[in-house]
Amino acid sequence: MNLNLPILQSEQSSLPQFINYWSGFYDYPKEELYTKVDLLQFSAQDIIDLYEWKNGMALSAAKMSSLNKKIIAKLDIVNQLKAEKKIDLDYFKNEFFSLSFVWKIFLLHIIKPKTYPIYDQNIHRCFNFIHAREHIGISSSISEKSKEQFYFEDYLPFIETLNGISLHKIDRAFFTFGQFLNTRNLERLLE
Repeated sequence: MNLNLPILQSEQSSLPQFINYWSGFYDYPKEELYTKVDLLQFSAQDIIDLYEWKNGMALSAAKMSSLNKKIIAKLDIVNQLKAEKKIDLDYFKNEFFSLSFVWKIFLLHIIKPKTYPIYDQNIHRCFNFIHAREHIGISSSISEKSKEQFYFEDYLPFIETLNGISLHKIDRAFFTFGQFLNTRNLERLLE
């Protein structure tokens, strides 16, 4: 596999080096809230805290209403799925069909954090860059169908090949590098 993996030094880098390097720059608000992902069962407050972490700030009234109606109202199902060894993805998708793709994948992630990585535009942008694909046009305006297709057909199979590397560390590295790419700093450094 030929991957484009910059770590801003002169020597060639490997994927583990890239992940170690970029995860070291990770900085996100309220990181302590994310530790709830490892709970065996969630309370409504745990779900609120985890989505507040994902949001990077307190949830707006509209987002809180959506969270209550679409996820917390199904807390028994969430905890049932969390307790199961393997998730039936068709069942999961059917139960949570009304969620935006990013929220749906985050829910899948918090249910099975060691199996399903987080998805957002930064991670998508990073993946595309290291695979020498178009990364500049990656934004929140990508269709829900395109996000889902990318996640299940490209990103998840790639992640499944990375045995032995912490999924949380991969998430941090890809998120950080994707943010970096969005600032156009890489183009300036390469000039």
